This record gives sequence, structure tokens and C-alpha cells, in this order.
Amino acid sequence: MTKIKIIGLGNPFMGDDAVGVLVARQLQPYASAGISILEGGLSGLSLLHDMEETDTLILIDAVHSYAKAGTIVRFTLPQDLEKIGKLAWGASTSSSHAFGLAEALTLAHTLEVLPAYVVLFGIELEQIQTGHVLSPEVSQAMTNLTKRIIVEELSLSHA
Repeated sequence: MTKIKIIGLGNPFMGDDAVGVLVARQLQPYASAGISILEGGLSGLSLLHDMEETDTLILIDAVHSYAKAGTIVRFTLPQDLEKIGKLAWGASTSSSHAFGLAEALTLAHTLEVLPAYVVLFGIELEQIQTGHVLSPEVSQAMTNLTKRIIVEELSLSHA
């Protein structure tokens, strides 16, 4: 069983929507026997499989809530499930996920397959457009969040 699984979500070809995947790539040096780091891509439904056999799940994704670009939000599950559902992580919103993240997490909670400790970090995006470049605010937030995950999440034991 993997103790900690980190999954960066998003589309690496759509500007700021790539931020979750890019954070996961920055965290790759911390991968070990007890820490698995994945690029989750676009399908929220694949999360049900990805969250298997783990005690701690850390998700990173872009969010669109009309906050200032680069704002970092942190949610824990299942406590914040309702708040997550109100943000743009659903398939019916502007999310790039085929089956929305909010729906996938709600389904996992309903099926009682959520790991014991789940945290979701969102970074407010500024733009989604074809290309590989992050906006400056999101790029800075990505660096800050990577450091925060290393200090707050990887140095702690949640099991």
C-alpha cells in the first residue's frame, strides 16, 4: 500500500489549467516507496482507481471561483465536499475534466472509498488557452504550493 499519493490534475496544453500537473512534476524528486506522484490528466472518474491502496491522498488542480489569480485554496474531505461542489470542478461547469472532480469525490465518498486523509489544493487560474505558458500569478502560486506541500504534507504522517 502506498502511504501517500499525490495527483496533479489538469490539461498540460491549456495554459493555467496545467498547474496541477506541473506541481506534480516539481514534486517528482520526492517520490519513493511510500510516496507516489501521478499526473492525473482530465478524467475525474479515473480518480476512483487512482485513490485505491493509499492512506493519504493529495490532489492539486486549477480552480475558477472568481478569486484573484494565483490564490491557493485548501480543502479536506469529506468535510469540505459541499464547498468543492460549488466551485468549477464539475463536468457541467468550465472544468476540462470529462467527469468532474466534484462528482468523482462525491461518488468516492458515497461508495466509502476515500482514503483516510484527503486534501485538495486549488490554484485560481487566470487564463485557459492553448499553449504551455502559465500566467505569472499562477506560476508563482505553483512554486509556493510546491514548497507548502513539501513542508506541510510530506513532512507529516497522517496515517
